[in-house]
Amino acid sequence: MKLDIAMEEHFAVPIERVWAALTDAALLERWLMRADGFAPRPGTRFVFGSDPESGSECGGLVECEVLELAPPHRMVWSWRGRRDPATTRLVIELAERDGGTRLSLRHTGEADERTATGTNRGWTEKLRALVELLTTEREGPDD
Repeated sequence: MKLDIAMEEHFAVPIERVWAALTDAALLERWLMRADGFAPRPGTRFVFGSDPESGSECGGLVECEVLELAPPHRMVWSWRGRRDPATTRLVIELAERDGGTRLSLRHTGEADERTATGTNRGWTEKLRALVELLTTEREGPDD
């Protein structure tokens, strides 16, 4: 089955703040997951982690690699959940729009139905957490 998730979100904050939330390991942990070994450099392999017993669709651990980086507009990762048979691709793009920042997320590849459903639900929840992080913080990176 094809995994083809496409989502957009608009943030009323500068592109640098959104980029920092995507590329700073401490901020990633606040809205996505703990990112062991993450660095915003192509070729960096890292692991997103949560408790493997959490019931998470990805089995609690996600092995990733930064494939592309074009600050502050584009980042591409490979993505493979612990229980997933295939590696998928995550593309996040930022653009300055209407005095803020538009984030476009695309997660594609092959996945079984359970993984596709869980991944879609997961990204919906994680983007909601990113919205909360960027809208509740009065001051953030580069402010």
